[in-house]
Amino acid sequence: MIEKKREETPTKTTVSVKQVNAILSEYFELIDSYFGGIKHHLGPEDDSHIDISLLMPKYPLVSDLIIDTIDDLDEAVDKFWQKNLRPLADYVREKDALKCLYSGDTTPQILVDFTKRSALYVDTIILPDPIYNLAIFQKQICIDKKYYLQKLLRHIFNIWKLKDIILLDADPKPILILPINLGLVNEKSRKALLESADKNLAKYVSQITGKNLSSAQESLDFFEKENTIEGVFKKFSRTDLLPSDLASEASFREFMEKFSNTGQFIKFKKDESVGWDFGIYLRSQFIRVQEHKYFCERLIAEPVYDYEVPWYFFNYDVGGVGMDAAIANALQKDQFQWVNKMPIAALKVMRTENKLGYMRDVLRHGITDLKAKHDHDLVKVCEQVEANLKDAFAKQESEIKKLQDQANKIVGKEIPITSGGCLLGLIPYGVGTVVSFLTAGRDIKKALSERAALEKEIQEKKSGFLSLLLKSHE
Repeated sequence: MIEKKREETPTKTTVSVKQVNAILSEYFELIDSYFGGIKHHLGPEDDSHIDISLLMPKYPLVSDLIIDTIDDLDEAVDKFWQKNLRPLADYVREKDALKCLYSGDTTPQILVDFTKRSALYVDTIILPDPIYNLAIFQKQICIDKKYYLQKLLRHIFNIWKLKDIILLDADPKPILILPINLGLVNEKSRKALLESADKNLAKYVSQITGKNLSSAQESLDFFEKENTIEGVFKKFSRTDLLPSDLASEASFREFMEKFSNTGQFIKFKKDESVGWDFGIYLRSQFIRVQEHKYFCERLIAEPVYDYEVPWYFFNYDVGGVGMDAAIANALQKDQFQWVNKMPIAALKVMRTENKLGYMRDVLRHGITDLKAKHDHDLVKVCEQVEANLKDAFAKQESEIKKLQDQANKIVGKEIPITSGGCLLGLIPYGVGTVVSFLTAGRDIKKALSERAALEKEIQEKKSGFLSLLLKSHE
């Protein structure tokens, strides 16, 4: 689909922002045509898309009607992308900008928060189209139609809430939506990617179990024999090689109880065991890694995640990422939750003020590609990014204070003594040849003009993007 590499000289953009916005507007019209009747139930809260997805399936008659209405959604979204994939892909490929392609869940849990954090550093966030992935691929294997509806509503309205930002008349676009799925990859490449995934699966399972397993099938067979969570966990001889969310028996149990035997999807083997479910989960993670790598390369984009487990497997495969990906992923960590308090409108302010380049310079300070690749767990990168933001905030506060001090000084001392003397009658009228009222007036006018200019600069700094970010931090 897209073959260009990041280091190549970018070609001239042939697709305009106006064309891109027309396509994305059509995308939202597609959503509105199927789900417009229930969008008024979406609340103002950041997680209201989750609430509406849980609410609707509870009403049998309403949810059954919606399910019937969206029966041909897969055909509609397929037709949409057949028409619009090429121009959007061309725009992404040709755009000389820092782009990140999301992976992890179908969409980030709370897209608003994910966008606020990512947009501090990234020009364009590329989101896999949830309609395409759910309606075309998961619909076929989902047994429970109410569960399918729940996922659709959650992820579609997650995107709907950012409609204004997605349609923002900005270049580069802050958010783009594209179909991202192995089903779009040609057969030869897809086969190679699946072979790489299975090879890495066998290698990983061999490492965490201490067994010499030569294939993916052997790995699945090895776990299949265990039908208890405790039994599967005991097979790990290297729990230090597990993602932190799976590294203890308690956390592993919590994870498996959520994942295993949900009954929501078609089972491909009779009497599947807990061990088989875990093996299939691991295989899906390594396949997702190959998919993500493939599309990152072709879209000239960095990988970004908001979920620890898939991020762990991606790093296991690639052996560490570069500076841009490290910073983008560091911003998703818990210590930057305060960014979520920033109003989404601040992103428009940042783009209007052209502050993204400045923010990127701030966040990059003290970080190199070598350091980022070495610190796979992102701990040191997170610490450096946090320190960089604090330094920027301290500098911002210092600059505002300095401007305020200058303005206050003008009020009290900067009006020349000669001007004050004339006005107070302290200097006799007869010395007008030395100091005239005209001169005094000009002095006062100049001082007050300087003070007004300083106050304007202070106000601009206080209402600017960095101050909005600082208020969220405080």
